[in-house]
Amino acid sequence: MDLLTLVTACALTVDPKLMHALVWHHSGGEPWAISMPGEANPRVYRNMRDAIRETRELSVDSIVRVGLAGVSVSPSRVSASVLLPCRNVAMAASQLTKLATRCKAHPRFKTDPNLCAVAAYRGSWDRPDVKFATDVAATAAKGDAPNFDMPRGTSTEIFDTADDAPSDTGTPIVDITTTFADQARSWSSALFPTKSKPPTEGSEHIPTAAPSAPEPPSSGSSATSPFKSNPQDRDLFVRRIGTGRP
Repeated sequence: MDLLTLVTACALTVDPKLMHALVWHHSGGEPWAISMPGEANPRVYRNMRDAIRETRELSVDSIVRVGLAGVSVSPSRVSASVLLPCRNVAMAASQLTKLATRCKAHPRFKTDPNLCAVAAYRGSWDRPDVKFATDVAATAAKGDAPNFDMPRGTSTEIFDTADDAPSDTGTPIVDITTTFADQARSWSSALFPTKSKPPTEGSEHIPTAAPSAPEPPSSGSSATSPFKSNPQDRDLFVRRIGTGRP
């Protein structure tokens, strides 16, 4: 799945172009990006586990911004529930929608509530980041934020348990596209049950063939995992090759 498709599917309350631009300017489309206070560029980790572990070990009192859209969270609370791309984008969209509603009610900001919302989201209500919001608005207006395929396993996944669940316990993750497909099939089965065929005459006298015994696996074959460990996976920070920073 590409970045724009993910943003469109997960940010239902915000203009996809605006959210796409915000994601590009914040993280460059890196799902495991962590922005530290006082650092110009986010730290980009190879995988979610490294991002969670390293961030939780930080000895900082202020918040950090995590994931594609830079959701604000305390370092000790960083988990899969805020880092998974779809949920991260959805959380940011929810905050932007609330801020835009507040901006519409303000006499100074009601003329451009989206710009106001992005500035307050990136900074705060008292100290909005106007430059960031202006850059995002310009990119959204031009529609020139880069689009590219997301890494494997970062499509439309959502977290399936509580927000504070540990990230290293194999907590279940579900892809919403698969879930919706399974749900549709169950509804179809309930509404239109399969009709059984009437028995044919003399069918009860037809002997049932005994099931054949399964063949034992060949001693010379072995299951091979499609994923192999790579010594380079120990590196903490990586950059996507060929993708420029905003």
